[in-house]
Amino acid sequence: MTKSAGLKLRGFVGKRDTAAYPVDDDALGQALFERLTNALEKGMPAPAIFVFYSGQIDRYSMVPLLQASRPIRHRYISAMAGGDQVECVALLGALRVRRQGVDGNHMALSVFIKWPDNRWWSGWQPLDQDRKLVGEGPTVRTALDGSPRPSGVGGWFAFARRTGVQLRTHRANTPIH
Repeated sequence: MTKSAGLKLRGFVGKRDTAAYPVDDDALGQALFERLTNALEKGMPAPAIFVFYSGQIDRYSMVPLLQASRPIRHRYISAMAGGDQVECVALLGALRVRRQGVDGNHMALSVFIKWPDNRWWSGWQPLDQDRKLVGEGPTVRTALDGSPRPSGVGGWFAFARRTGVQLRTHRANTPIH
């Protein structure tokens, strides 16, 4: 068994409210994107990983993973997806994205959700230099509409099944204020 170098991820566990985080693919994607647009009013939403279970959500800051190499990031997110009874995993936040036909990377609000059966949902909307949303709403694409999966994301459940990787968590005994 191979152990990855220890990264410290800040995580939070909470109850899943299906009114706020619906089970339906499109409704969940839209809810997460709305969460991002609301957060944008306070500043740039930091990238995060949400792991959804039927009655629980685990949320992790993506910031430490952004300093890691792409294979390490993929392994960690796959380990999150490899947990028992995970319904789906979402990557969301203000991220640098490559847009087809446009040179360079651009900032955008982005949500990508992946399910164990290979379904995925992606919504993104570019930000201008003043950190304001460009356009009327997010561009949404899904596996069900036949769109190609965005490059650089996904494959987490398949990797977890192939390798058996799972995330080990250590809970702090003292509250953090």
